Order: sequence, then structure tokens, then C-alpha cells
Amino acid sequence: MSASVVSAPRALVPAARERATGWLRNPAFDLTFVFGVLALAFVVGGAALLVPPLFGWIVYADFWLLAYPHVVSTFTRVAFDRESARRHWFLLLGLPPIVFLATASATWLGGVIALNTIYFYGQTYHYTRQSYGIARAYRRAGGASAFGRDRLTDVVVFAFPIWGLLHRAHQQQPKFYASPIWNPPVPQWLVLLAGGIAMLSLSLWTARTLRAIFRGAAPAYALFVLSHVAVTVVSYVAIAEITYGWLVINLWHNAQYLLFVWAHNARQFRAGVDDSQPLLSRMSQPDRVGMYAAVCLGLSATVYMTLGQATSLLSNKVLPLVLICHQTVNFHHYLVDAVIWRTPRAR
Repeated sequence: MSASVVSAPRALVPAARERATGWLRNPAFDLTFVFGVLALAFVVGGAALLVPPLFGWIVYADFWLLAYPHVVSTFTRVAFDRESARRHWFLLLGLPPIVFLATASATWLGGVIALNTIYFYGQTYHYTRQSYGIARAYRRAGGASAFGRDRLTDVVVFAFPIWGLLHRAHQQQPKFYASPIWNPPVPQWLVLLAGGIAMLSLSLWTARTLRAIFRGAAPAYALFVLSHVAVTVVSYVAIAEITYGWLVINLWHNAQYLLFVWAHNARQFRAGVDDSQPLLSRMSQPDRVGMYAAVCLGLSATVYMTLGQATSLLSNKVLPLVLICHQTVNFHHYLVDAVIWRTPRAR
């Protein structure tokens, strides 16, 4: 997810001449985007929690069907046509070696525990920034003033992940995905304080939001923010074990991002196929969702199978190098994601 979506994509913000509806696309898509993705995360993640033998299979399916394609979907905006690739050449060619060296250096200095810790906390930030950006997209889709000043929503979006991270740190669980993880010492009072601030901000936000809805504002904005709150509380607070909690929010993030990028691309090419971007514009048409999914699945399978074959040639003595390679892909995705959503595409 998730770095991540850091500001509302221009293509998902209605133009001045368009009527602000409050929906990213339409009620059917948005309700699927909010409730369908949330249900997927809770049902599938819950199955892994209740039936532990399913955990490995669910993680495997999550990686290949959602996580890897969601990484590839990021690059539909920077590498699917010659002009985009030329404009973002540094992200595609110059940045990966830098990320690899930084990741390798962190692992060399701190070991696998450093890599694991950076991944867990960095991934949480990635998730949160994605929610922040999507919330802003919803707000603008409904007219920037529909819900008044948006700082309260920003507090809600960030307060709950902060509470969740402090709670996880206070637990001092020594393992994440069966590998060591470091958590800073956090006292119980700080966790309670963070939880109180989060709940207070949610109460104030709910009162303000209900008033806006009663005045006629579309509910999609509020529903998305509530879905973010729900999945964060379940993943970081309600589920006791850190890895199972991570799985729930990872499922939510991956599926959500795939749909969001498709919606962005579909809006960008709503006029039809663009000869300057034939592949991306064709696979982004509303009647070619299957093509979009097939391209993301096919490319991700090719990339990650190639990476897997290359790293399988390494011996167990260089296991950290295998982890470094995979985490380099993750961290590079975070950075690319931050840049492409922050910087408007040239017309």
C-alpha cells in the first residue's frame, strides 16, 4: 500500500466542470473498494488465525495474487510507455542500486534483526500514507469543503497506527515471521495515552462527519476512513500475535492498492485508448479489468520467479543477501510510490 499514496491523485479528483459526487468512481465500485476489501482481509486473515495450518497457504496466495501484483501496478504509471520511462528514468535505473546499498548497509551493521525491524515499521508507515492519500482523494471527490477543514481526519488517520505501533512495541514480541525483531521500550501509560487520543479524535471526527452527512455530503469519505480505523485496530491491537495481525492489514493494503491504481488509470483514460500509451490505456478501460489483472499477475510472476531463481543459486551462508534482494524491491516500491503520487503527471 504502502512512502505510499501521499496526496490525492489528480486523475481521481473531479475537474471543476464536473459535479462533485463524493465517489471515486461510482457507488458500486466504491462500496466494493471499502467493504469488499475489508471483508477480504477480515475473512481470509481470520481463517489463518483460527486455523493455523492455513497460515502458510494464505501467505503464499497473498504474496503471489496480491502483494507482488500490487508492486507491479505501481510501475504502470512510470514504465508502461516510452515517455513515462524517459521522464522517470532515475526511479527505474538509478534508484535501485542506491536502495540496495542502503539495505545491505543496514543489514551489515545491524543484522537480519535490523532488516526485519525496518520492514515492519516502514511497512506500517507505508500503509498509513496510503490511507492518508486515499482519504484526501475522497475529500476532493466530494468537494474540498464538504467536510470542512481536513486536519481532524489527518489526526484520525495517523493516530490509530501510532497507537497500534506503540502497543506492539510495548508487547515486546521477539519474533516477526519467525525472525528476530527489535521494538523500542514503551511504557503502558504511553500506549493508553495514544489510545485515548486516537479515540477522542475519532469521537470528534464522527460528530463532525455526521453533521456533514446530514447536510447532504456523500458517505464514501467517512466509510473509507472508518475502514482504515477498523483494520488498524484489529491488526495492531485486537490480534495479539504480531505476524497474524500483519497478515490482515497486508491483505487489505494490497487489494486496496490494486483497485485504487486501476481506478486512477481508468479515469485517466476515460476518453478511450491513447495511441501514445496503447498498452496502459487499453488495459485500463472499464470493460478490460481482466486484462489489467492478467498483466499485473503475469509481470509480477515473471519478475519474482526470476528473482527467486537467481537467489536460489545462493547458498545458505548468504541468506541475508536473499532477504536484502527481496526487501530492496519492497523499499524501492515505497519510494517510487511516494514520488509518483506526489508529482502530477505531465499532460
